[in-house]
Amino acid sequence: MTTSPSISTAPIQKGRWKKITATILAAIFVLWVGLVTFIWRAMHKSPEEFARVMSHMPWEIFLVVPFETLWTRARAGSLNIGDPAPDFSLLKLDKTATIHLSEVNKTQPVVMVFGSYT
Repeated sequence: MTTSPSISTAPIQKGRWKKITATILAAIFVLWVGLVTFIWRAMHKSPEEFARVMSHMPWEIFLVVPFETLWTRARAGSLNIGDPAPDFSLLKLDKTATIHLSEVNKTQPVVMVFGSYT
């Protein structure tokens, strides 16, 4: 009587689960990178367009995306200490004229204060 050797399938199953798990984790990572890239690109658009994109996002998105870091870097700008302020224009409070920073800066120094007095 001949007996055939029994073949154990345990090592094959264990290796297969590792491969499946690695594939799933890689797919999740690729999707996460795609989501972060999508939000990063939206942050570089106008505030209205960014608000439109974010209005469709669930609040849980803030748990999985490094939102504050992305926002800080996306809105950092390119001004450094000592650089001249970019020119802009504002309407006077009484709406009689428009003031341009470059015009005012030619005649006198300008101090801009950003903040709240409340």
